[in-house]
Amino acid sequence: SGAFNASVEQAYEIFGGLVPEGIFAQFDRCDPNGVTDSFNCSGSEVGQFQFFKSKTKASQTTQVLTELRSSQVIEDDGDRVVGWSTLGTTAVITVVDNKEGMVMQQMISSDQEDPEEKIKELGLAK
Repeated sequence: SGAFNASVEQAYEIFGGLVPEGIFAQFDRCDPNGVTDSFNCSGSEVGQFQFFKSKTKASQTTQVLTELRSSQVIEDDGDRVVGWSTLGTTAVITVVDNKEGMVMQQMISSDQEDPEEKIKELGLAK
């Protein structure tokens, strides 16, 4: 697309279908995080997001979202699962694509932001 800087473009090519393009547009940079095809992306306004491409990570994350009492799912069509898990005052907003084996996570402070509001604001769920 050429709309992003090179480091963001790299992540966008893999994860572009996982979250809205507008999120990538807000990233200043994306850095590989040591795991193959995985990135930490951040932007001053939008914060830090982690992207993982791994079938194993996707299925484990789906399990956490759908089975733990501290997790809340707001969209689940089998392939795509969107929700969050809470640990103390930290909420981890999560999008999983089980078909592609992709995961996006963002940590927020749940006493400052409502995870469900944040998910809607980011356009992660319908």
